[in-house]
Amino acid sequence: MNNRRTFVATLGMSPVVLASGQTVTNTAGSAPVAPDIFQAAYRGDMARATELAKLNPAIARLRSADGRTPLHFAVEGGHPDMVFFFTIQGADLSAGPESPLLTAVDYPDHAKAMEMSQALLMNASDPKARRPDGRTALDLARARRYDDISELLIHRGATADQPGIERVYFGQRFRFDRNGRPYTPENLDGLPQDFINEFVRLAHADVDRVKHLLKLAPALVFGRATWDEMGIEAAAHMGLFVLADHLAKYGAPVSTCTATLLGLEDRVRSLVNEDPACVRERGAHDIALIAYTALAEQRPAIADFLLGAGASVHARALGNVTTLHLAAGKGYLELADVLLKHGADVNAVVKQRGDDVTPLAMAIKAKQDKMAEFLRSKGGRA
Repeated sequence: MNNRRTFVATLGMSPVVLASGQTVTNTAGSAPVAPDIFQAAYRGDMARATELAKLNPAIARLRSADGRTPLHFAVEGGHPDMVFFFTIQGADLSAGPESPLLTAVDYPDHAKAMEMSQALLMNASDPKARRPDGRTALDLARARRYDDISELLIHRGATADQPGIERVYFGQRFRFDRNGRPYTPENLDGLPQDFINEFVRLAHADVDRVKHLLKLAPALVFGRATWDEMGIEAAAHMGLFVLADHLAKYGAPVSTCTATLLGLEDRVRSLVNEDPACVRERGAHDIALIAYTALAEQRPAIADFLLGAGASVHARALGNVTTLHLAAGKGYLELADVLLKHGADVNAVVKQRGDDVTPLAMAIKAKQDKMAEFLRSKGGRA
């Protein structure tokens, strides 16, 4: 396979050729040689990779003898969890000599190929990646007859618009603050990228820590992680209203997705009226705009407006769930009613731990009795 190197994957043998290009000879009875980060990535050895990352925070940016990063080896080994690990460690998701995406879309196991491709593309790996021979990621996916991956590539911008496949749009992502004033980021020179990455990671959960870091370095609010996510976007897709609101007040840009999460109906209407294409906007990790009506408090009025303006009621959120699934699990009756009136599938199925889960099944699991009764009245099945 293109650009692969041969190395001995079983340790304790003699000699051992590490992925980094080093050769270590083990004599009989000597202690096994611990795998380097490249071997750990290829084998899916999360414990070893985590150990090495603690010793070297820049581990994801190391290069093997042939110029590849640990992420390349993780994809080649077929380990989606390792792909995610290196993403949050700050890996370049489009790093040369050939983008890891090219190996992901061409992986022989379709399920793993999809999972790895999705992880890369939804964190802004370049969908137009191509090999030196000119073959693109889309060419490779089509050659494998991976229709779902081909559609995902087109959705993320691999080629021009194709009928039936919605392309993402980010025209309003960095244009305005929460009050509609033009957004102007501050100069981030001198602010280490690893520091920005850590800030964005914390913005997924730790409100107090994020506020503390902002006091130390207010410019963090304008920083973007290497996986193309800002702190306010992390807070928004996690449904952390208080933190997203705090960051917005600090001057962070407020996209259509974030304005929806915050319940800023006037801002949402203004953004869409100015640029109707922003109903195709996606938040961090490719989360659909309509999903933000359910991530914190329910936003039925905004949902009704967005769907009337052309947003897709069938667009999926993180974990491939529909907005109706999200509303069902939280007991958001008003929002569920709006979604169904706009054509949401009351029996849409999502896979969770091997099971087919409908919105009704999600409501039952969450003990949302009123929601379960409502969905049954609309034809819902568990």
